[in-house]
Amino acid sequence: MAKYVGAAAMYFISKRLKSRHHLQDDVREDLYEAANKWVAAVGKDRPFMGGQKPNLADLAVYGVLRVMEGLEAFDDLMRHTRIQPWYLRVEKAIAAEALQ
Repeated sequence: MAKYVGAAAMYFISKRLKSRHHLQDDVREDLYEAANKWVAAVGKDRPFMGGQKPNLADLAVYGVLRVMEGLEAFDDLMRHTRIQPWYLRVEKAIAAEALQ
């Protein structure tokens, strides 16, 4: 019973949140827009928001995206936005730091 009541509750909560935050019907479009805004904020003159090394902002955004890895939404995000090069740079920087 909790499974079905919870699913119904989440459906109505999602509708309310979409309305409150002015999200599009296809929320992936909002995700794509946010990813492209992030890439634009990082800019072309630096590899990370933190400059030459990732800072806490880079790690926070990377963490959110990392949780999505393996999901269809993640693959769509990488395919439909310009965030993949930044994401791979952060991944590489984290791996290099872990080896030290």
